[in-house]
Amino acid sequence: MLRSMTGYGSSERTVGSRRIRVEVRSVNQRFLDIQIKSPRLLLQIEDRIKKAIERAMARGRVSVYAEWHDAEAAACTAVNLTAARGLVESLRKLQSELSLPGEVTVGLVASQPQIIEQIEETPSADDIWRDFSPALDAALAELVAMREREGAELARDLAARLDAVDGLSKTLEKSAPRAAALEKARLAERVKTLMGEGVAVDEARLAQEIAMAAERADYTEEVVRLKSHVSQVRRCLAAGEPVGKRLNFLVQEMHREVNTTGSKNSDSAVGAAVIALKEEVEKLREQVQNIE
Repeated sequence: MLRSMTGYGSSERTVGSRRIRVEVRSVNQRFLDIQIKSPRLLLQIEDRIKKAIERAMARGRVSVYAEWHDAEAAACTAVNLTAARGLVESLRKLQSELSLPGEVTVGLVASQPQIIEQIEETPSADDIWRDFSPALDAALAELVAMREREGAELARDLAARLDAVDGLSKTLEKSAPRAAALEKARLAERVKTLMGEGVAVDEARLAQEIAMAAERADYTEEVVRLKSHVSQVRRCLAAGEPVGKRLNFLVQEMHREVNTTGSKNSDSAVGAAVIALKEEVEKLREQVQNIE
């Protein structure tokens, strides 16, 4: 199924005292680029998060926002003895220097924030992943579903544009003999004007040169290649894998064939069809940029 590269998914779950929230966003990007913003605790599972995303999609700039709150996180208390000694010495020196009354008590020292430290116990990576991965999977599933919905819309639009390109290509095919004849006549008239009257001309050589010039102006091969590219694009749209890069290449080739066709002929009818083709191919190019 065709997918776009734009999507959003989120999930929130509670496991015991832990509340976990995950948001995943993706936008267009030539390759897969993953950016993760999360608490320090989740740094130890970043590689697992990236691998899960790589399994879910092939292209796009993916931003992950993760939250992890544990209301009953186990913590232990530690006393910073070095800081306590320094504080006591400083307070006693201050008391002596300024002749201040009072005592330096345990309560006074313990009330200073740098003395008593709360050290949280860090859960293992496996423990974190066990609780976090279901939320991540749910958010990714929602994002992928959105990318698939948008991909279906893109596929319908692209199919309509390809139908338009097919129709214009047939118009060019039918016009090719007439356009070649007109180009041959135009060249002959131009040569006649340039040579003037009364100038001896090798008619056979002149006819040969005009025929060769008219042949160079024939755009049949370009139209055939254009139709081939359209067929390949249709096959890509029906494929069940990421095809964005290949589609981008094919549309560039379509653009090349249309430009060459336009440069080969000066017939107004051909020119109108070429302009219409350029518009359709440009719209195809814009849409293809969104496809995974």
